[in-house]
Formats: sequence, structure tokens, C-alpha cells
Amino acid sequence: MRGFHCVDPSHGRIDFTGADDEELFGNIRAHTAEAHPDLTDSQVRDMMAGADWWRSLATSGVNSGSSPSAYDK
Repeated sequence: MRGFHCVDPSHGRIDFTGADDEELFGNIRAHTAEAHPDLTDSQVRDMMAGADWWRSLATSGVNSGSSPSAYDK
């Protein structure tokens, strides 16, 4: 089981789970398509992987508190 959470001032914390990375990606992408349409598939996958750019973005400015990476449940 894989998990991820999205924390945004517009909606608060939302938790996502999936049996594997592909199911988790699909669940996250369904949310981002509506709530964060500017995010690309690559950016979502980078967030899941905990890419360095996302770590710095997630800890500064309006994105402070956003999830830095996917986590195992």
C-alpha cells in the first residue's frame, strides 16, 4: 500500500492511497486535474518520488506544508 497527502490552503489535507505507484498516481491525478490543473503528470510523479525541487517548494511560501514525498503505509 502506498500513500500520499496533499495539503493546500484551498482544501486542507487530503489523503490518497493505492495498492502500488500506478494506482496511487491515478488517485492523485484525479484530484490534481480538478484542484491543481496546472500540475503536469511529470510533476505529480516527481512529487510522489520526493524530487528535490518539490521538497524545497513544499517547505516555502504558499505551498508550505505540502507533502514532500509518497510514503508507505
